[in-house]
Amino acid sequence: MGTDAGVAKAGESLLDGIPVITADSHGPHNLIQQLALAAHAADGITTGHCNALAFTPQELVLLYHEHRYWLRPVQRPPAHFRTWFFMGGRGTGKTYAGAAAVIDEARADPEARILIVGPTYSEIVKNQLEGTSGILTISAPWFFPKVEKSRRKLVWPNGAQATWLPAKNADKFRGHQYTYIWADEPVAWKGDAVAVYKECRVVNRLTTTRMRAQGLPPRMVITTTPAPTVLFREMLGDREGLVLARSSTLENLANLAPDYEAYVRRVMETPEGRREFMGELRFDLDPALYRGVNWNASRIDPKKAPKEYDAIIVSVDPATGEKKGADMHGIVVLGVRLEADGLDHVYVLQDASLRTPEPEVWAREAIKALEAWEPFAKKRANGKPNAWVFAESNTGGSMVKSTIRTVKKVKVLTERAMQSKAERAAPVSSYAKAGLVHMVGKHEKLEAQLAKFTGQEGGHARDDRADAFAWPIYLYVIPKRRNAGAAWRPRGTEDAVVEEADG
Repeated sequence: MGTDAGVAKAGESLLDGIPVITADSHGPHNLIQQLALAAHAADGITTGHCNALAFTPQELVLLYHEHRYWLRPVQRPPAHFRTWFFMGGRGTGKTYAGAAAVIDEARADPEARILIVGPTYSEIVKNQLEGTSGILTISAPWFFPKVEKSRRKLVWPNGAQATWLPAKNADKFRGHQYTYIWADEPVAWKGDAVAVYKECRVVNRLTTTRMRAQGLPPRMVITTTPAPTVLFREMLGDREGLVLARSSTLENLANLAPDYEAYVRRVMETPEGRREFMGELRFDLDPALYRGVNWNASRIDPKKAPKEYDAIIVSVDPATGEKKGADMHGIVVLGVRLEADGLDHVYVLQDASLRTPEPEVWAREAIKALEAWEPFAKKRANGKPNAWVFAESNTGGSMVKSTIRTVKKVKVLTERAMQSKAERAAPVSSYAKAGLVHMVGKHEKLEAQLAKFTGQEGGHARDDRADAFAWPIYLYVIPKRRNAGAAWRPRGTEDAVVEEADG
Protein backbone atom coordinates (compact mmCIF):
# COMPACT_ATOMS: atom_id res chain seq x y z
CA MET A 1 0.00 0.00 0.00
CA GLY A 2 1.99 2.97 -1.24
CA THR A 3 1.89 6.58 -0.13
CA ASP A 4 0.07 8.98 -2.44
CA ALA A 5 1.39 12.55 -2.52
CA GLY A 6 -1.97 13.83 -3.71
CA VAL A 7 -3.61 12.58 -0.58
CA ALA A 8 -0.90 14.17 1.54
CA LYS A 9 -1.49 17.55 -0.08
CA ALA A 10 -5.24 17.20 0.29
CA GLY A 11 -4.86 16.40 3.98
CA GLU A 12 -7.86 17.36 6.04
CA SER A 13 -9.77 18.52 2.95
CA LEU A 14 -10.61 14.88 2.33
CA LEU A 15 -12.91 15.12 5.33
CA ASP A 16 -14.84 18.20 4.21
CA GLY A 17 -18.60 17.67 4.23
CA ILE A 18 -18.55 14.34 6.07
CA PRO A 19 -20.66 14.07 9.28
CA VAL A 20 -18.22 13.73 12.16
CA ILE A 21 -18.66 12.34 15.69
CA THR A 22 -16.11 13.68 18.20
CA ALA A 23 -15.82 14.12 21.95
CA ASP A 24 -16.53 17.82 21.45
CA SER A 25 -19.73 17.22 19.51
CA HIS A 26 -21.11 14.21 21.41
CA GLY A 27 -19.41 14.36 24.81
CA PRO A 28 -16.34 12.59 26.21
CA HIS A 29 -17.94 10.31 28.80
CA ASN A 30 -19.53 6.87 28.66
CA LEU A 31 -22.80 6.14 30.47
CA ILE A 32 -21.05 4.87 33.61
CA GLN A 33 -18.97 8.04 33.80
CA GLN A 34 -22.04 10.18 33.20
CA LEU A 35 -23.82 8.40 36.06
CA ALA A 36 -20.84 8.95 38.38
CA LEU A 37 -20.62 12.62 37.43
CA ALA A 38 -24.35 13.09 38.05
CA ALA A 39 -24.05 11.46 41.48
CA HIS A 40 -21.15 13.73 42.33
CA ALA A 41 -23.02 16.83 41.19
CA ALA A 42 -26.17 15.90 43.14
CA ASP A 43 -24.73 14.50 46.35
CA GLY A 44 -20.99 15.09 46.23
CA ILE A 45 -20.31 11.34 45.89
CA THR A 46 -16.76 10.57 44.76
CA THR A 47 -16.45 6.87 45.73
CA GLY A 48 -18.76 3.96 46.46
CA HIS A 49 -21.15 4.78 43.64
CA CYS A 50 -22.53 1.24 43.45
CA ASN A 51 -23.57 1.24 47.12
CA ALA A 52 -24.91 4.77 46.95
CA LEU A 53 -27.00 3.95 43.90
CA ALA A 54 -28.17 0.67 45.48
CA PHE A 55 -27.25 -1.58 42.58
CA THR A 56 -28.21 -5.22 43.09
CA PRO A 57 -25.64 -7.97 42.42
CA GLN A 58 -27.56 -8.86 39.26
CA GLU A 59 -27.40 -5.26 38.05
CA LEU A 60 -23.67 -5.11 38.72
CA VAL A 61 -23.12 -8.25 36.62
CA LEU A 62 -25.17 -6.68 33.83
CA LEU A 63 -23.17 -3.46 34.04
CA TYR A 64 -19.91 -5.37 33.88
CA HIS A 65 -20.78 -7.38 30.78
CA GLU A 66 -22.85 -4.91 28.79
CA HIS A 67 -20.41 -2.85 26.79
CA ARG A 68 -22.99 -0.24 25.82
CA TYR A 69 -22.51 1.28 29.28
CA TRP A 70 -18.75 1.54 28.80
CA LEU A 71 -18.52 2.87 25.25
CA ARG A 72 -17.79 6.56 24.85
CA PRO A 73 -20.08 8.37 22.38
CA VAL A 74 -17.34 8.39 19.74
CA GLN A 75 -17.15 4.58 20.02
CA ARG A 76 -20.85 4.04 19.24
CA PRO A 77 -22.00 3.87 15.60
CA PRO A 78 -24.98 6.06 14.71
CA ALA A 79 -28.45 4.61 14.23
CA HIS A 80 -28.28 4.94 10.45
CA PHE A 81 -25.18 4.69 8.29
CA ARG A 82 -23.73 2.81 5.36
CA THR A 83 -20.11 3.21 6.49
CA TRP A 84 -19.06 4.09 10.01
CA PHE A 85 -15.39 5.09 9.87
CA PHE A 86 -13.75 5.24 13.31
CA MET A 87 -10.43 6.98 12.69
CA GLY A 88 -8.43 7.41 15.89
CA GLY A 89 -5.04 7.29 17.52
CA ARG A 90 -3.49 4.29 19.22
CA GLY A 91 -5.24 3.24 22.41
CA THR A 92 -8.49 5.09 21.66
CA GLY A 93 -10.54 1.90 21.87
CA LYS A 94 -11.07 1.28 18.15
CA THR A 95 -10.93 -2.51 18.48
CA TYR A 96 -13.34 -2.37 21.41
CA ALA A 97 -15.72 -0.26 19.35
CA GLY A 98 -15.55 -2.61 16.37
CA ALA A 99 -16.03 -5.74 18.47
CA ALA A 100 -18.99 -4.17 20.30
CA ALA A 101 -20.57 -3.13 17.00
CA VAL A 102 -20.37 -6.71 15.70
CA ILE A 103 -21.88 -8.14 18.89
CA ASP A 104 -24.70 -5.61 18.86
CA GLU A 105 -25.50 -6.37 15.22
CA ALA A 106 -25.49 -10.11 15.88
CA ARG A 107 -27.77 -9.67 18.88
CA ALA A 108 -30.19 -7.44 16.97
CA ASP A 109 -30.47 -9.64 13.88
CA PRO A 110 -30.61 -13.47 13.94
CA GLU A 111 -30.20 -13.47 10.16
CA ALA A 112 -27.02 -11.37 10.25
CA ARG A 113 -24.13 -12.65 8.17
CA ILE A 114 -21.06 -10.72 9.27
CA LEU A 115 -17.57 -10.56 7.75
CA ILE A 116 -14.57 -9.75 9.94
CA VAL A 117 -11.55 -8.47 7.98
CA GLY A 118 -8.06 -7.83 9.34
CA PRO A 119 -4.46 -7.73 8.09
CA THR A 120 -3.81 -11.49 8.52
CA TYR A 121 -5.51 -14.58 9.94
CA SER A 122 -3.30 -14.48 13.03
CA GLU A 123 -3.90 -10.75 13.58
CA ILE A 124 -7.67 -11.26 13.34
CA VAL A 125 -7.61 -14.01 15.96
CA LYS A 126 -5.07 -12.26 18.18
CA ASN A 127 -6.80 -8.89 18.18
CA GLN A 128 -10.32 -8.84 16.79
CA LEU A 129 -11.40 -12.13 18.36
CA GLU A 130 -9.23 -13.04 21.34
CA GLY A 131 -7.51 -9.74 22.17
CA THR A 132 -8.14 -7.73 25.32
CA SER A 133 -10.91 -5.87 23.48
CA GLY A 134 -11.85 -8.65 21.06
CA ILE A 135 -15.27 -10.14 20.40
CA LEU A 136 -14.73 -13.25 22.53
CA THR A 137 -13.27 -11.23 25.40
CA ILE A 138 -16.09 -8.71 25.74
CA SER A 139 -19.01 -11.02 24.90
CA ALA A 140 -21.49 -11.52 27.72
CA PRO A 141 -21.88 -15.13 28.97
CA TRP A 142 -25.55 -15.10 27.99
CA PHE A 143 -24.73 -14.20 24.39
CA PHE A 144 -21.43 -15.95 23.72
CA PRO A 145 -20.74 -17.28 20.22
CA LYS A 146 -19.71 -20.80 19.38
CA VAL A 147 -16.27 -20.74 17.75
CA GLU A 148 -15.75 -23.00 14.74
CA LYS A 149 -12.06 -22.38 14.14
CA SER A 150 -11.70 -24.86 11.29
CA ARG A 151 -14.44 -23.02 9.39
CA ARG A 152 -13.32 -19.60 10.68
CA LYS A 153 -16.82 -18.92 11.88
CA LEU A 154 -18.65 -17.58 14.94
CA VAL A 155 -22.24 -18.70 15.57
CA TRP A 156 -24.32 -16.88 18.17
CA PRO A 157 -27.16 -18.47 20.18
CA ASN A 158 -29.81 -16.70 18.09
CA GLY A 159 -28.39 -17.94 14.77
CA ALA A 160 -26.38 -14.88 13.69
CA GLN A 161 -23.05 -15.79 12.11
CA ALA A 162 -19.68 -14.20 11.39
CA THR A 163 -16.74 -15.41 9.33
CA TRP A 164 -13.25 -13.93 9.11
CA LEU A 165 -10.91 -13.37 6.17
CA PRO A 166 -7.51 -11.64 5.93
CA ALA A 167 -7.10 -8.68 3.60
CA LYS A 168 -4.48 -10.38 1.47
CA ASN A 169 -6.23 -11.41 -1.73
CA ALA A 170 -9.34 -9.78 -3.14
CA ASP A 171 -10.24 -12.99 -4.97
CA LYS A 172 -10.83 -14.76 -1.64
CA PHE A 173 -13.87 -12.52 -1.06
CA ARG A 174 -15.61 -13.37 -4.32
CA GLY A 175 -18.80 -15.41 -4.22
CA HIS A 176 -19.76 -14.33 -0.69
CA GLN A 177 -22.59 -12.13 0.58
CA TYR A 178 -22.69 -10.27 3.88
CA THR A 179 -25.03 -7.93 5.72
CA TYR A 180 -22.34 -6.35 7.90
CA ILE A 181 -18.55 -5.99 7.68
CA TRP A 182 -15.98 -5.01 10.28
CA ALA A 183 -12.71 -3.97 8.60
CA ASP A 184 -9.92 -3.39 11.11
CA GLU A 185 -6.64 -1.52 10.55
CA PRO A 186 -6.74 -1.14 6.74
CA VAL A 187 -3.64 1.01 7.26
CA ALA A 188 -1.80 -2.30 7.81
CA TRP A 189 -3.31 -4.25 4.90
CA LYS A 190 -0.72 -5.61 2.49
CA GLY A 191 -0.80 -6.14 -1.24
CA ASP A 192 -3.53 -4.46 -3.27
CA ALA A 193 -5.50 -3.04 -0.34
CA VAL A 194 -7.72 -0.94 -2.61
CA ALA A 195 -8.84 -4.06 -4.50
CA VAL A 196 -9.66 -5.77 -1.19
CA TYR A 197 -11.70 -2.78 -0.05
CA LYS A 198 -13.60 -2.65 -3.33
CA GLU A 199 -14.36 -6.36 -3.11
CA CYS A 200 -15.62 -5.86 0.45
CA ARG A 201 -18.03 -3.32 -0.97
CA VAL A 202 -19.19 -5.78 -3.61
CA VAL A 203 -19.90 -8.61 -1.14
CA ASN A 204 -21.53 -6.24 1.37
CA ARG A 205 -24.90 -6.61 -0.38
CA LEU A 206 -27.09 -9.02 1.61
CA THR A 207 -30.21 -7.79 3.43
CA THR A 208 -32.32 -9.44 6.13
CA THR A 209 -35.96 -9.23 7.21
CA ARG A 210 -35.02 -6.78 9.97
CA MET A 211 -32.95 -4.61 7.66
CA ARG A 212 -35.74 -4.35 5.10
CA ALA A 213 -38.30 -3.54 7.78
CA GLN A 214 -36.12 -0.80 9.29
CA GLY A 215 -34.78 0.54 6.01
CA LEU A 216 -31.18 -0.41 6.88
CA PRO A 217 -28.62 -0.93 4.10
CA PRO A 218 -25.77 -3.44 4.27
CA ARG A 219 -23.21 -1.69 6.47
CA MET A 220 -19.47 -1.54 7.02
CA VAL A 221 -17.56 -0.54 10.15
CA ILE A 222 -13.95 0.57 9.63
CA THR A 223 -11.64 0.99 12.62
CA THR A 224 -8.14 2.27 11.96
CA THR A 225 -5.32 4.68 12.59
CA PRO A 226 -5.26 7.23 9.73
CA ALA A 227 -2.71 7.35 6.94
CA PRO A 228 -2.56 9.52 3.81
CA THR A 229 -2.68 6.70 1.25
CA VAL A 230 -4.50 5.76 -1.94
CA LEU A 231 -6.71 3.44 0.12
CA PHE A 232 -7.82 6.26 2.42
CA ARG A 233 -8.67 8.40 -0.60
CA GLU A 234 -10.83 5.53 -1.84
CA MET A 235 -12.58 4.98 1.48
CA LEU A 236 -13.20 8.63 2.27
CA GLY A 237 -14.30 9.31 -1.28
CA ASP A 238 -17.12 6.79 -0.92
CA ARG A 239 -19.43 9.42 0.62
CA GLU A 240 -22.87 7.76 0.46
CA GLY A 241 -23.98 7.08 4.05
CA LEU A 242 -20.48 7.78 5.40
CA VAL A 243 -20.20 8.89 9.05
CA LEU A 244 -16.79 9.60 10.53
CA ALA A 245 -15.78 9.24 14.19
CA ARG A 246 -12.51 10.82 15.31
CA SER A 247 -10.69 10.34 18.60
CA SER A 248 -7.26 10.86 20.14
CA THR A 249 -5.36 8.68 22.56
CA LEU A 250 -5.73 11.37 25.24
CA GLU A 251 -9.49 10.76 25.35
CA ASN A 252 -8.99 7.25 26.69
CA LEU A 253 -6.37 7.87 29.39
CA ALA A 254 -8.54 6.22 32.06
CA ASN A 255 -7.81 2.86 30.42
CA LEU A 256 -4.13 3.43 29.66
CA ALA A 257 -1.04 2.93 31.78
CA PRO A 258 0.62 6.07 33.24
CA ASP A 259 3.94 5.36 31.53
CA TYR A 260 2.13 5.04 28.22
CA GLU A 261 0.51 8.44 28.78
CA ALA A 262 3.96 9.93 29.37
CA TYR A 263 5.17 8.38 26.13
CA VAL A 264 2.17 9.71 24.16
CA ARG A 265 2.59 13.24 25.50
CA ARG A 266 6.29 13.12 24.65
CA VAL A 267 5.83 12.17 20.99
CA MET A 268 2.35 13.42 20.06
CA GLU A 269 3.62 16.64 18.47
CA THR A 270 5.89 14.84 16.02
CA PRO A 271 4.48 14.15 12.52
CA GLU A 272 4.11 10.44 13.21
CA GLY A 273 2.80 11.15 16.70
CA ARG A 274 0.03 13.37 15.37
CA ARG A 275 -1.11 10.52 13.17
CA GLU A 276 -0.55 7.68 15.61
CA PHE A 277 -2.02 9.32 18.72
CA MET A 278 -4.01 12.40 17.75
CA GLY A 279 -5.74 10.59 14.90
CA GLU A 280 -4.89 13.31 12.37
CA LEU A 281 -4.87 12.47 8.69
CA ARG A 282 -2.58 15.28 7.64
CA PHE A 283 1.09 15.11 8.56
CA ASP A 284 4.55 15.70 7.17
CA LEU A 285 5.32 13.16 4.49
CA ASP A 286 9.05 13.82 4.18
CA PRO A 287 10.22 10.53 2.62
CA ALA A 288 13.43 10.66 4.66
CA LEU A 289 11.94 9.44 7.91
CA TYR A 290 14.77 10.53 10.23
CA ARG A 291 15.50 13.88 8.59
CA GLY A 292 13.77 15.80 11.38
CA VAL A 293 15.77 14.17 14.18
CA ASN A 294 18.26 16.45 15.90
CA TRP A 295 20.81 13.86 17.00
CA ASN A 296 23.03 16.54 18.53
CA ALA A 297 20.27 17.56 20.94
CA SER A 298 20.10 14.07 22.45
CA ARG A 299 23.72 13.04 21.89
CA ILE A 300 25.66 11.87 24.95
CA ASP A 301 29.35 12.00 25.60
CA PRO A 302 30.61 8.40 26.05
CA LYS A 303 32.18 9.45 29.35
CA LYS A 304 28.74 10.50 30.66
CA ALA A 305 26.81 7.50 29.32
CA PRO A 306 25.06 5.15 31.77
CA LYS A 307 27.17 2.37 33.22
CA GLU A 308 24.30 -0.12 33.29
CA TYR A 309 21.38 -0.88 30.95
CA ASP A 310 18.21 -2.90 31.38
CA ALA A 311 19.07 -4.70 28.15
CA ILE A 312 21.84 -4.82 25.58
CA ILE A 313 20.89 -5.83 22.04
CA VAL A 314 23.30 -6.54 19.19
CA SER A 315 21.13 -6.16 16.11
CA VAL A 316 22.34 -7.86 12.94
CA ASP A 317 21.09 -7.17 9.40
CA PRO A 318 23.22 -9.55 7.32
CA ALA A 319 23.75 -9.17 3.58
CA THR A 320 21.56 -11.95 2.21
CA GLY A 321 19.28 -12.32 -0.79
CA GLU A 322 18.75 -8.94 -2.44
CA LYS A 323 21.71 -7.48 -0.53
CA LYS A 324 24.12 -10.13 -1.71
CA GLY A 325 25.93 -7.86 -4.14
CA ALA A 326 26.66 -5.29 -1.48
CA ASP A 327 28.19 -7.64 1.09
CA MET A 328 27.46 -5.02 3.76
CA HIS A 329 26.34 -6.41 7.10
CA GLY A 330 24.58 -4.06 9.51
CA ILE A 331 25.60 -4.59 13.14
CA VAL A 332 24.34 -2.01 15.64
CA VAL A 333 24.58 -2.26 19.43
CA LEU A 334 21.80 -0.68 21.49
CA GLY A 335 21.34 -0.23 25.22
CA VAL A 336 17.84 0.20 26.66
CA ARG A 337 17.33 1.82 30.04
CA LEU A 338 14.29 3.00 32.01
CA GLU A 339 15.01 6.57 33.07
CA ALA A 340 13.58 8.88 35.73
CA ASP A 341 10.93 10.22 33.33
CA GLY A 342 9.28 6.77 33.36
CA LEU A 343 10.20 6.05 29.73
CA ASP A 344 12.60 3.64 28.11
CA HIS A 345 15.53 5.51 26.57
CA VAL A 346 17.64 3.95 23.83
CA TYR A 347 21.40 4.42 23.65
CA VAL A 348 23.24 3.71 20.40
CA LEU A 349 26.50 2.31 21.73
CA GLN A 350 28.32 1.01 18.66
CA ASP A 351 28.02 0.69 14.90
CA ALA A 352 30.06 -2.39 14.07
CA SER A 353 28.74 -2.77 10.51
CA LEU A 354 31.27 -4.12 8.05
CA ARG A 355 31.68 -5.27 4.48
CA THR A 356 32.89 -8.83 3.98
CA PRO A 357 32.10 -11.83 1.77
CA GLU A 358 32.82 -14.23 4.64
CA PRO A 359 29.85 -14.97 6.99
CA GLU A 360 32.18 -16.07 9.77
CA VAL A 361 33.76 -12.61 9.82
CA TRP A 362 30.53 -10.72 10.58
CA ALA A 363 29.47 -13.46 13.02
CA ARG A 364 32.71 -12.99 14.96
CA GLU A 365 32.19 -9.23 14.92
CA ALA A 366 28.65 -9.59 16.33
CA ILE A 367 29.88 -11.95 19.05
CA LYS A 368 32.77 -9.61 19.83
CA ALA A 369 30.31 -6.72 20.24
CA LEU A 370 28.05 -8.81 22.48
CA GLU A 371 30.94 -9.85 24.71
CA ALA A 372 32.18 -6.27 24.93
CA TRP A 373 28.84 -4.81 25.98
CA GLU A 374 27.07 -7.55 27.97
CA PRO A 375 28.96 -6.62 31.18
CA PHE A 376 26.94 -3.38 31.07
CA ALA A 377 23.60 -5.25 31.04
CA LYS A 378 21.59 -5.97 34.15
CA LYS A 379 21.53 -9.55 35.32
CA ARG A 380 18.51 -11.73 34.82
CA ALA A 381 17.08 -13.97 37.56
CA ASN A 382 19.45 -16.75 36.47
CA GLY A 383 22.44 -14.47 36.98
CA LYS A 384 23.19 -14.08 33.28
CA PRO A 385 23.35 -10.67 31.61
CA ASN A 386 20.19 -9.51 29.83
CA ALA A 387 21.91 -9.27 26.46
CA TRP A 388 21.43 -11.02 23.13
CA VAL A 389 21.94 -10.97 19.38
CA PHE A 390 18.87 -10.14 17.29
CA ALA A 391 18.09 -10.79 13.63
CA GLU A 392 15.01 -10.73 11.42
CA SER A 393 13.95 -14.29 10.53
CA ASN A 394 12.53 -13.42 7.08
CA THR A 395 15.88 -12.64 5.53
CA GLY A 396 18.56 -14.56 7.30
CA GLY A 397 17.33 -15.26 10.82
CA SER A 398 18.01 -19.00 10.67
CA MET A 399 21.21 -18.32 8.78
CA VAL A 400 22.30 -15.91 11.52
CA LYS A 401 21.71 -18.57 14.15
CA SER A 402 23.60 -21.28 12.31
CA THR A 403 26.44 -18.96 11.34
CA ILE A 404 26.89 -17.69 14.89
CA ARG A 405 26.57 -21.24 16.21
CA THR A 406 29.65 -22.25 14.25
CA VAL A 407 31.64 -19.57 16.09
CA LYS A 408 30.31 -19.58 19.64
CA LYS A 409 27.19 -20.43 21.64
CA VAL A 410 25.46 -17.15 22.53
CA LYS A 411 21.90 -15.96 23.04
CA VAL A 412 20.03 -15.30 19.81
CA LEU A 413 16.54 -13.90 19.23
CA THR A 414 14.75 -13.67 15.91
CA GLU A 415 11.46 -12.14 14.81
CA ARG A 416 9.50 -12.55 11.59
CA ALA A 417 8.72 -9.23 9.92
CA MET A 418 5.01 -8.58 9.43
CA GLN A 419 5.56 -5.00 8.27
CA SER A 420 7.76 -3.03 5.90
CA LYS A 421 10.98 -1.22 6.82
CA ALA A 422 9.14 2.09 6.60
CA GLU A 423 6.40 0.90 8.96
CA ARG A 424 9.02 -0.12 11.50
CA ALA A 425 11.00 3.07 11.09
CA ALA A 426 8.09 5.55 11.33
CA PRO A 427 7.36 5.11 15.07
CA VAL A 428 11.10 4.80 15.76
CA SER A 429 11.68 8.16 14.09
CA SER A 430 9.00 9.72 16.33
CA TYR A 431 10.69 8.19 19.35
CA ALA A 432 13.98 9.71 18.23
CA LYS A 433 12.42 13.11 17.48
CA ALA A 434 11.07 13.12 21.04
CA GLY A 435 14.65 12.88 22.34
CA LEU A 436 14.36 9.30 23.56
CA VAL A 437 17.10 7.85 21.35
CA HIS A 438 20.65 8.93 22.17
CA MET A 439 23.76 8.58 20.06
CA VAL A 440 26.56 7.80 22.48
CA GLY A 441 29.38 9.61 20.76
CA LYS A 442 29.27 10.03 16.99
CA HIS A 443 28.31 7.30 14.55
CA GLU A 444 28.81 9.21 11.32
CA LYS A 445 28.08 6.43 8.81
CA LEU A 446 24.94 5.34 10.64
CA GLU A 447 23.71 8.91 11.04
CA ALA A 448 24.39 9.63 7.37
CA GLN A 449 22.40 6.58 6.32
CA LEU A 450 19.53 7.46 8.64
CA ALA A 451 19.39 10.96 7.14
CA LYS A 452 18.65 9.44 3.71
CA PHE A 453 16.57 6.47 4.82
CA THR A 454 13.08 6.21 3.31
CA GLY A 455 12.35 2.53 3.82
CA GLN A 456 11.05 2.32 0.25
CA GLU A 457 11.73 -0.55 -2.11
CA GLY A 458 15.08 -0.15 -3.78
CA GLY A 459 16.96 0.99 -0.68
CA HIS A 460 18.51 -2.46 -0.34
CA ALA A 461 22.17 -2.25 0.64
CA ARG A 462 21.86 1.37 1.70
CA ASP A 463 19.53 0.33 4.50
CA ASP A 464 21.75 -2.18 6.33
CA ARG A 465 22.72 0.03 9.27
CA ALA A 466 19.32 1.79 9.40
CA ASP A 467 17.29 -1.41 9.55
CA ALA A 468 19.57 -2.96 12.16
CA PHE A 469 19.12 0.24 14.19
CA ALA A 470 15.31 0.35 13.94
CA TRP A 471 14.34 -3.30 14.46
CA PRO A 472 15.08 -3.67 18.21
CA ILE A 473 13.60 -0.29 19.06
CA TYR A 474 10.40 -1.11 17.18
CA LEU A 475 10.17 -4.58 18.69
CA TYR A 476 11.25 -4.10 22.30
CA VAL A 477 10.86 -0.40 23.08
CA ILE A 478 7.99 1.13 21.11
CA PRO A 479 4.78 0.32 23.00
CA LYS A 480 2.93 -2.52 21.33
CA ARG A 481 0.94 -1.50 18.27
CA ARG A 482 -2.04 -3.58 19.34
CA ASN A 483 -3.98 -2.56 22.45
CA ALA A 484 -1.16 -0.13 23.04
CA GLY A 485 -0.81 1.23 26.53
CA ALA A 486 -3.07 -1.25 28.31
CA ALA A 487 -2.25 -1.11 32.01
CA TRP A 488 -1.14 -4.75 32.09
CA ARG A 489 1.31 -4.39 29.18
CA PRO A 490 4.74 -5.77 30.16
CA ARG A 491 7.84 -3.88 29.15
CA GLY A 492 9.45 -5.68 26.26
CA THR A 493 13.07 -5.77 27.38
CA GLU A 494 12.27 -7.15 30.81
CA ASP A 495 10.04 -9.91 29.51
CA ALA A 496 11.77 -10.85 26.28
CA VAL A 497 11.95 -14.60 25.84
CA VAL A 498 15.54 -15.21 24.98
CA GLU A 499 16.29 -18.25 22.86
CA GLU A 500 19.57 -19.96 23.59
CA ALA A 501 21.56 -20.95 20.51
CA ASP A 502 22.18 -24.59 21.26
CA GLY A 503 25.30 -26.29 20.16
